[in-house]
Amino acid sequence: MASKLIFLSDGEMMVLDGGRPRRLDSERKAQYARTVHDLQERNAWKYEGAGAKFQHQVNPYELRSGMLDAVCQIRAAVPWQGKLLYALTTPEMGGLYIKPLEEGDSAESHWLSERGFCPMDLHARGEQAVLALDTALGERHIALMKAGSARYEFVTQGDTQDSAPFLCEDGRTLYYVSAGWARSEDGRAIAKGPSELLRQDLHTGRLEEIAADDNYDYLRPRIAPDGTLYVIRRPYKMDAPRRVGIVDRVKSIGSVFKGLGRLLRFIGDPEGAAKRTPRTAGQTTEAAQQRMFEGMLLDITRSSSGTDEGEGCIPQDWVLLRQAPDGHFEEVLRGAADYDFDGEALIYTDGRRIIRLEDGKKTVLHKAVFIPRLAVCK
Repeated sequence: MASKLIFLSDGEMMVLDGGRPRRLDSERKAQYARTVHDLQERNAWKYEGAGAKFQHQVNPYELRSGMLDAVCQIRAAVPWQGKLLYALTTPEMGGLYIKPLEEGDSAESHWLSERGFCPMDLHARGEQAVLALDTALGERHIALMKAGSARYEFVTQGDTQDSAPFLCEDGRTLYYVSAGWARSEDGRAIAKGPSELLRQDLHTGRLEEIAADDNYDYLRPRIAPDGTLYVIRRPYKMDAPRRVGIVDRVKSIGSVFKGLGRLLRFIGDPEGAAKRTPRTAGQTTEAAQQRMFEGMLLDITRSSSGTDEGEGCIPQDWVLLRQAPDGHFEEVLRGAADYDFDGEALIYTDGRRIIRLEDGKKTVLHKAVFIPRLAVCK
């Protein structure tokens, strides 16, 4: 078994070391929280008193402080050169930060941080890192960075969303997934197409389509130690704006009355209402029951099959595939959010659990509220 396993657990960086989970605190996130809190207190006098309340003025920093986890997010965390490399974004800027994995050693450094820098995913190998960066135009492209340099170079382009970069051991072969935008005449994005699996030679620029299907999205490509290509496939659903009709309006009105009814029941019986609220181990009553993941809203309190609360929350039609020698893809397992390899063993998360699959046997290594990402320290 790997000595260390890095994973994200409901917004926090964690390491599973010898079977024991340990949180890896982000100094940058803590610094941002302190700054927002100081600004909130410093500007409180402007928004207190009868005059401010009469004008319905609200301290913007108080709002940001209350939504800290939503506005300051750790987007990705991967092992790199014996340390942890992670990407963090705030409303003002984004950055890449490096911290030790050893317990008790919390000193961290930054690789790059600047305004307009918005890393959403990353993978690192050797002296290079590949990033999925959001742009001001709503596009997302893959960029390449080299150790010792704060500069990055885009290696993909076009009116697309390029995600999930994976850099092979040769340092030149890049796998990623890409989805194109459909836009209106005035340039507004109205729909995103299915994501296809691509391979690119970083030296020659040659681009090759590996898998594409109008009915499916491809996610999270990786190469196993034996050279086999793996990827997650899920059904494609067009997320396009639609007209709100009379039926939708009636449903909205009904939702308002249902919400009012729940509020009145809570006032009359707050303890009973709390007991009826779906709960997950480690989750507070006020915690959100849903998470946005890979462009999809997941109910993390429900199992993927709807039968066993001990199961994961990733839908069963998200299928992990591997490419056979003849080129076709075959099913490995269902309900996977992310995965990596520890020798011949497959380590994956089903959204709630980290599971080791080896010789057909599954072993649960860890459970949490929501585990969207993991990586084995090699």
